[in-house]
Amino acid sequence: MAATGILAQPEAFTGLRAVHLRHDLAAIADLIEICFTASLDAVGRSAIHEMRALSRTGPLLWVLARLGQGIPGMYGYVWVERGRLVGNVTVTPTGYGGGWIIANVAVLPEYRRRGIARRLMQAALAFVEERGAFAVLQVDADNEAALDLYAGLGFRVQRTFTRWRRPAYLRPPLLPQTMPNVRPLARTEADQLYALATSVRPDSRGGLGWLRPVTPAALRPARWAALRYALSGQRVETWVVPGEDGQLDAALRVEQRIGGLTRLFDLLVAPHRASELESPLLNFALRRLIAREHSALTDHPADDLAAGAALRENLFRPERVLAHMFRPAPAGDGQRPVSPGGGSVR
Repeated sequence: MAATGILAQPEAFTGLRAVHLRHDLAAIADLIEICFTASLDAVGRSAIHEMRALSRTGPLLWVLARLGQGIPGMYGYVWVERGRLVGNVTVTPTGYGGGWIIANVAVLPEYRRRGIARRLMQAALAFVEERGAFAVLQVDADNEAALDLYAGLGFRVQRTFTRWRRPAYLRPPLLPQTMPNVRPLARTEADQLYALATSVRPDSRGGLGWLRPVTPAALRPARWAALRYALSGQRVETWVVPGEDGQLDAALRVEQRIGGLTRLFDLLVAPHRASELESPLLNFALRRLIAREHSALTDHPADDLAAGAALRENLFRPERVLAHMFRPAPAGDGQRPVSPGGGSVR
């Protein structure tokens, strides 16, 4: 009787299914670590550590999911082969515009070239389409197989970004011979900063090819910045160079977290001062970070040669080149395409 019972058991499941957080989160963390080991930075390793820690919370994980907390991998699909999780795709909201980021498209090496990545992407896109939304993602610009896959699924490249990194142990950069007047952005200057942004990158009005929303409200310094830093450990500063006409000639946004990387965003220089202000503005920001001993990271448009030269001058080194891809919302839903950037894919 016992032998008959064993023989009657069905084979372990093979195929596509939705993510089950309580059962899948640890395996997803292992999968991402294997597939992205060459490109994981401190932020990525921290995210994987967080996923593993959450996977051990048991019933609490179910409660957090029911409450809609931002848990890595909360939305998505996995591919299972005879009970073993071998593929994953994560879908997360952009936080504005109603769009979705498709990230962590990963398949174990021994299971690739079987169409699993395509099946995962099709499931993710069906999820997004049901909500009448747009989708965005990032992919390494030299990953031709992935680029072809995503192009065949309706994505197009918006812009290519180079990821630059400057280690914390490097000596301070030399002070430029001439230093412009650099000061914090005033809350009343959000419109001037928006005008600078749209003059440097005209496509910002459509929202394409940017890492975050570009509106006067999004660019305005936050109120109660000191309280925010005390509560979250996050410091956000925007430094500007005023022009003689009352407008802004340059700007740089700096975001810091206690114990983490410093990220530089939106290095903007007015066309008539291009190749003049990029390096001094970077130098100013880096000198403010010396005491904190933070490494610095920035994603900047690869076609901005003046900024690339300034980053090298300030001892940044190119790390990766990422293509940002966009897939519009289904026709007829009335949504305007807006791109927030995306998560890494493979």
